[in-house]
Amino acid sequence: MSYPSSVLNTNIASMIAQRNLGGAQSALATSVERLSSGLRINRAKDDAAGMAVASVISSQIKISGTAHRNVNDAISMMQTAEGALQEATSMLQRIKELATQGANDSMSKEQYYFLVQEMFQLMQELGNVAGRTTFNGNNLLGGFAVSGDGSSQTVYNTGMKIEGTPTAGQNGPWEFLTGAGTNDKMQIDLIPIFANQAEVPDGGYGGGAIEVGALNALYVRVAYLANTKEGIGGAIPTGRGFDVFSKSEKDYETAKTDAKQKLKDLEASAVPPDPVEAAKRFDKLEAAREEVRILDLRGAAPKTELASGTADELSLNELVDKAILQINAHRSYFGAFYGRLEHNVANLSAITENLNAALSRVQDTDYGQETANLTRVQILQQAATAMLAQANAMPNVVLGLLRQQ
Repeated sequence: MSYPSSVLNTNIASMIAQRNLGGAQSALATSVERLSSGLRINRAKDDAAGMAVASVISSQIKISGTAHRNVNDAISMMQTAEGALQEATSMLQRIKELATQGANDSMSKEQYYFLVQEMFQLMQELGNVAGRTTFNGNNLLGGFAVSGDGSSQTVYNTGMKIEGTPTAGQNGPWEFLTGAGTNDKMQIDLIPIFANQAEVPDGGYGGGAIEVGALNALYVRVAYLANTKEGIGGAIPTGRGFDVFSKSEKDYETAKTDAKQKLKDLEASAVPPDPVEAAKRFDKLEAAREEVRILDLRGAAPKTELASGTADELSLNELVDKAILQINAHRSYFGAFYGRLEHNVANLSAITENLNAALSRVQDTDYGQETANLTRVQILQQAATAMLAQANAMPNVVLGLLRQQ
């Protein structure tokens, strides 16, 4: 392509130098922007496809960060619940110690009574633990309510019932979005520790794996044993610790029935003519009457329901073991979620790390490359400026021709 050699109105060389100078200045501005912002893509024109990819990755990073916080909240809930259950286990273990201590006949009835009173205070505190264990208003272990025939939390009356499922408030189940996907979620159910069998949904909690009702029945049993009212409670009327602590209430009722039948049979028997035998019969009658009197001091045993039958079929020791097993099942339930959530956190951390690396590769400035490019365009700008000055001086040739005329 050729240009006129000697023209005045149109300076083609100057226009070429201006165009190249403009391009160098634009490239210099782009380099300065990238180096000052740290981003290779500052607007869509820099890399339209890369901008779209970076936007998607940035959204995924933010969602993963929020999911990470969701999981940490769930972990905090599990820690709160598990901490309360750990203390509940300690209290039940103390009750087990007391029940074992009372399973002998070496103490007085007052000493047995003191053992039962300590058990009852611990059971009342377990009820308080259930009601107060919350996280941001979410009840984690269920509630604790006493009902039936005017019963209160501190006094046993016939027909006493414990209800563990709260009727109001944020009681679960709880769902947590644990990832970027809409289906990436986890549900944690509320399993009330003081629920009775009537409150258990079909199939039981955890598909029936978590038995409930033992803690409920234990509270009623201990409250019954702590009540000293004749014909209502089951306070130790004499030094019969082994009977009360190591035998079931059903056995106790059977003993009462057998004692009454024995007395009836003795009363119906004929008086021996021999004075010695008659005296022996009299002594047996007095002993049988005293046995019935002592047994009648106790009220009818409460018949709370368990998955495997009724609580009155179990001794106090066995019932405590059942309650400890129930609490361990609750702890295991929350612990399993805790372990799962920790793996979820580790996975989200790895995902966030890799997404940030991918985003960096797409949009961040490579300072080594960009500083080299800056140096190049700076030289081009200086060269274009010098050439523009030369091009602007070229019309002087025409002026020289005119001077020769």
